[in-house]
Amino acid sequence: MENLSQPMANLAKLQEEMEGYCGLGMYDEALHVLDSIRIKGQEEVTLSFLRTRILRAAGRYAEMRKTAERLKDRCPNEPEAWVSLADAMRQSGSIQQGRTVLQEAEKKFPQNPHIKFQLGCYHCLLRELDKARTYVQAAIAIDRAWAEAAQSDEDLAPLRKKS
Repeated sequence: MENLSQPMANLAKLQEEMEGYCGLGMYDEALHVLDSIRIKGQEEVTLSFLRTRILRAAGRYAEMRKTAERLKDRCPNEPEAWVSLADAMRQSGSIQQGRTVLQEAEKKFPQNPHIKFQLGCYHCLLRELDKARTYVQAAIAIDRAWAEAAQSDEDLAPLRKKS
């Protein structure tokens, strides 16, 4: 691999490489590449987000949760850090804990459609369909792009059946 310690001009190439490793089930190799890159600043945060995605794909939810917790602590003003932590909690078996993280994030980022959409998904999984519908509609009201996601997201299948 070439030297990626220069500014993230190579980020797209790195993401493509990580997707390739993951597509082949080579998660340890992908994580090794990330560990070998030493960068400070915003790019380091980007690598942490990549790490959470790789760990999720690998089904290594306990590790994903630790990485996501560090990411949220380091970047409390980054909504996606909160979403990553909620997802890690959900994937490690606690939808309720993930929902609690998202509810806290919603207070901090009341106009973030991704957080509202995810809250809709979590409420749907918990069979709280009215709350789920309200959150999904709120996400779509903020950003119409979420309407398409609502039509295909498996978490929201119960909403589509009832509608």
